[in-house]
Amino acid sequence: MSYVNSKEMLIKARKEKYIVGAFNIVDYTSMAAVIEAAKEKRSPVIIQTSQKTVLQFGYKILPLMAKTLSGEADIPVSMILDHGTDIEIIKNCINYGWSSIMVDGSSKPFEENIKITKMIADIAHEKGVTVEGELGHIGGIEEHINVNEDKVLLTDPEKAVEFQKRTGVDSLAVAIGTKHGLYKGKVNLDFERLAKIMEITDFPIVIHGCSDLPEDDLKKIIFYGPSKMNISTEIKHAYLDSFKEYLEGRQEKETETEYEPIKALKLVFDNIKILVSRYMDKFGSTGKV
Repeated sequence: MSYVNSKEMLIKARKEKYIVGAFNIVDYTSMAAVIEAAKEKRSPVIIQTSQKTVLQFGYKILPLMAKTLSGEADIPVSMILDHGTDIEIIKNCINYGWSSIMVDGSSKPFEENIKITKMIADIAHEKGVTVEGELGHIGGIEEHINVNEDKVLLTDPEKAVEFQKRTGVDSLAVAIGTKHGLYKGKVNLDFERLAKIMEITDFPIVIHGCSDLPEDDLKKIIFYGPSKMNISTEIKHAYLDSFKEYLEGRQEKETETEYEPIKALKLVFDNIKILVSRYMDKFGSTGKV
């Protein structure tokens, strides 16, 4: 087990009807917290890195951290480049040790999306790296992705089958009405569309934009059986809110002269670990290793 690509874990998840959580990390502390949660829960897990995170740390340190931490964990750990839109960044991640990559050509016309995704899939598969594609356009804001509500395009189930066959992707992110960021007001998800996609496909399906979903909507998505669900925004909130918690705690204890980054980072670690552990229980991946 330890550091693997995502293919087998996602196929197993679809077959056994549970979700593998994919959690966006921003540094060593957040990555360690996610993997520690997975170790304790005996759950497979996917570490996600945005293009911004990759550019911040470079191509060497992130896979080195992932391989080191996963080597200490008797569970399958995969690391994926999330929303890869820059071809150079995608190719570098493949070459420097990411075990999976996502090609996001969702803003392109159908044929162009197929062309770009297939090109990357061919390169990645030669290196044993698994590939996630995206068909349909998910709304909201995440990192360099910003899609207005009027630009959202839900996935055509029939096109999803064609897309996978022509590109050879190992998994496919589909749009059913979820969005990046936090939700405001009622969430309108197309569960009939998801049901149809699950009915006519036989490969792993991915749902993005799962942070902060109302509990009933989250349960319904899980019921239909996608293999992977992404959590990003809530990780960021847990990370930064932990520093706020530390600073407010100093005031309450009248120790405002104390400035201990390690104590703040311990809170980051603990709070992200708690968040990830809860999602593993909800996703049904706890105890699947």
